Amino acid sequence: MLCTLATIWGSSFILIKRGLFSGNGEELFTDFQVGAMRILFAALFMMPLALWRWKLLRGGRWKYFLAVGLFGNTLPAFLFAKAQTHIPSALAGMLNALVPVFSVLIAVFIFHVKVKPAQWAGIFIGLFSAAGILLAAGDFDAKPIHLGYASLVVAATLCYAISLNFIKQFLQKESAVAITGLALILVSPIGAAVLLYTDFAHRVTEYDGALYGLGAIAVLAVVGTALALILFNKLVQETDTVFASSVTYLVPLVAVLWGVFDGETIGAVQVICGVTMLGGIMLINRTGNKK
Repeated sequence: MLCTLATIWGSSFILIKRGLFSGNGEELFTDFQVGAMRILFAALFMMPLALWRWKLLRGGRWKYFLAVGLFGNTLPAFLFAKAQTHIPSALAGMLNALVPVFSVLIAVFIFHVKVKPAQWAGIFIGLFSAAGILLAAGDFDAKPIHLGYASLVVAATLCYAISLNFIKQFLQKESAVAITGLALILVSPIGAAVLLYTDFAHRVTEYDGALYGLGAIAVLAVVGTALALILFNKLVQETDTVFASSVTYLVPLVAVLWGVFDGETIGAVQVICGVTMLGGIMLINRTGNKK
């Protein structure tokens, strides 16, 4: 499950790039429209599977599903799209490795979850590897890193960490399909509103390459958001938040491969740091608190 998720989510960043820009660099859709499409398309796909589970929202439990929808879907969708208007897709994927750090901080200091020393070691190995990648990433496209936009990715990783802790603490017994579907349905009006009140329809009909961009985001929404979130939520339930969030150590490796394929550059330091990340994964995997 971990490797499958890494492959899917590692491909998400190049799909976001394809939704934002055409092959020659011209804008197809705005970052808000890309984020909105991702949410709405995923919700529409999940609706037949999740609507009959609507009773799970009773008794005030709707707020937990809404939190997952906001922090695990809506905010990251918009933040990543905005960030990738100014930073390479591979760099966005690399910064995803910060999720386990925030996950541990939230789990320990808010939910008082105990973390084993070896897991801490694995997490910090991943953190320092991510820092190394970031420091070496200035050569991407011969442009300096725009730290303001890169910080949006950091904010998105914090949102992911909040979401997966909500799943582990409050929705542990619910099915992955129910969590994913109901969370997406609750936030889908946000996506619909953005598309209705922007020039989305005009872009689809008038912009060259818009249908290609639309298709890229549709694949991202169905495979990279809906289906992947089902798999991820299942992983959270069957292991622990630290191990589940460690999927983001592998995501950068896939993202870099796509970036290289798309003409972005990568140096030896980034390769070394990427391999080091795998060492952190091994530590977390060996000591994870599985059921």
